[in-house]
Amino acid sequence: YKSFRLHKRVKHTDPKLPSWWGITKKAFRLISANKKNIFKFFFIYGLLYLIFVRGFSTPVNIDDIRAGFDQLATEQVSNLAANFTVFSLLIQSTTSAAGDVEGLYQMFFLVISSLALIWLFRQQQAGNKVTMKTAFYRGMYPLIPFIIVVVVIGLQTIPASIGNFLFKSVIDSGLAINSAEQTVWLLLFIFLLLLSLYMISSSLIALLVVTLPEMTPRIALKKAKELVEFRRFSVLRKVLALFIFLLLLFVGIVFPLIFVSAVLAQIIFFVLTILAVPFAVAYLFVLYRELL
Repeated sequence: YKSFRLHKRVKHTDPKLPSWWGITKKAFRLISANKKNIFKFFFIYGLLYLIFVRGFSTPVNIDDIRAGFDQLATEQVSNLAANFTVFSLLIQSTTSAAGDVEGLYQMFFLVISSLALIWLFRQQQAGNKVTMKTAFYRGMYPLIPFIIVVVVIGLQTIPASIGNFLFKSVIDSGLAINSAEQTVWLLLFIFLLLLSLYMISSSLIALLVVTLPEMTPRIALKKAKELVEFRRFSVLRKVLALFIFLLLLFVGIVFPLIFVSAVLAQIIFFVLTILAVPFAVAYLFVLYRELL
């Protein structure tokens, strides 16, 4: 069996993977079983993120921008357009780093936090009682292999980036005028996007595999490919469901708060951003365990 070649569909011999909601519930149970350590992680990661990445000042004055949109907007789009614009600025001001150095800090903290959480969850599943402090100490041994796999995932996103650049350039420059031409470029973008997602679906699992003792990035990528064989699109649906679930959660909670208080909305968004890290790691960890 080889990818991108016509074959008769082969079903995997193992039981069917749980639904995305089943994996989500198991992820919440995993977090609940480590709630004390996750509580400590929230303050450690949140403090580091606030000091080194985001800073104590808010680069976007949401209240002033919203007031300006309310004055200039028409009656048909006054509330909806203004608040969607504020929501996008809210995401930018809360998650984006202030500069290149802060962006490196952001990536570094995300990597070491993921390693610590993976080690914590694996030890808990093995029946060992550990602390978050120990997880940050002992979970760092596969740092270099983990970063190499992250770089591989970054390279796998190149087709999607090329497709996005071509589609945006063609539409903005007016090269594709009629709907038929725009559809062709859109299909090209979708194809390149699916190509990237196809490759990333196994590489995300490799992030969990590479944390095993005596594991190299090359072997981890190979083992992850074997785990998702004949189940790649099922794994891809589970990964996409994770991002959609987080997006809907953020929109459903933060967007209504903009009508109440922009400052409160930004605080809640910051809290959810920090909590999304352990949840996403727990979700992928449960998915990885289900593939074994």
